[in-house]
Amino acid sequence: KRLAKDLKNAVRSGDRDAIGRLRRHHPRVDTLDLAALKLSDAQLTVAREAGVASWPALKRHVEQVDAARLAIETQDNAPDADLPTLHVRCGNDIEAALQRAGFCGDFLMFADPICQGPVTSGPRALQIRAAFIAGEYQGEAFEKNLEALREAEERILSAGSYGRIALWFEHDPYDQLLLVKLLATLGEQGLDKRKIELISLDRFPGIQKFIGIGQLSPAALRHMYDFRKPVPVAAFVQAREAWQALSAPTPMPLYELVDRTPALPFLSGSILRYLAELPSLENGLSITEQTILEILESGPLPWGRVFREFMIERDPLPYHGDLMFLGTMLRLRDAGEPAVFCDQPDIGEAKWGDGRWGKAVFSLTDTGRDLLAG
Repeated sequence: KRLAKDLKNAVRSGDRDAIGRLRRHHPRVDTLDLAALKLSDAQLTVAREAGVASWPALKRHVEQVDAARLAIETQDNAPDADLPTLHVRCGNDIEAALQRAGFCGDFLMFADPICQGPVTSGPRALQIRAAFIAGEYQGEAFEKNLEALREAEERILSAGSYGRIALWFEHDPYDQLLLVKLLATLGEQGLDKRKIELISLDRFPGIQKFIGIGQLSPAALRHMYDFRKPVPVAAFVQAREAWQALSAPTPMPLYELVDRTPALPFLSGSILRYLAELPSLENGLSITEQTILEILESGPLPWGRVFREFMIERDPLPYHGDLMFLGTMLRLRDAGEPAVFCDQPDIGEAKWGDGRWGKAVFSLTDTGRDLLAG
């Protein structure tokens, strides 16, 4: 209410930034008398900025999140207490938050960045993936990753012992392509007849740039769980088609699925973003490589700052983890004709959290400038 009142007063006084906010978010801005702007119009603008359709919807959302927070504080019944539940996520970013939110089910990290590297459904699929991860990402070991991939696969194959499987996957290529593999696997095992529910979102009220579910507080996670939906039969069929296309020898079968997977509404956008990593016909760069060079065009930067600008400002559908992004920068550095130079040759010795992580400075080479020039 305070923000809406401030916006109303600023618009009435002719503040250009406030009027710009109104023009970006109010659906009927051209019909308004800005000099006598009503509070209700300012409230609608604030609601639209937050990602909801109306002021009453924003109020309802805030009340629901508050109710979830109160349930956590009073140690109310676990939201998943009605059935033995396995919560599946493509990382461990919400594991502790789910516990703090009062969930009592088991947690499985089903993580394999199949949005990068070779994808196959053959007998050596896990070995191929573990070898790629160990070779591409700093500090990753083959045996450790192979063991983790095998353990996750075994737990998925035995997931039929649970009364419910809750899938927490957002809208980006990392999540959506892994969701495709997961649903295809569950369908092959006949587990599509189980109670499988999906919590999937591409935005959350109040978060200006929604990148992932890991941004949500325990109360927000508990709130979102109330909006889970059963995975429809069609989703398993479309996931199987997408998984086969993903492991095909050319990208065309995957591209042909765009706008043909209505049961998986976020998949089409993820496919297009995934395919944007193929080499450009103009200079051979992926969209990530191209953007890295564009960011460095203004001068040398620590790679952590390049990563942040890429994720927050540049990438239309962010999905990279820091190791994934660093791997791309190191490929540019280690190419036969390097596009970037790094002032720290032993960059692989830095560990996350030790103060040096993300601090190594990268700059453009003459080759990098030539690539940007076409």
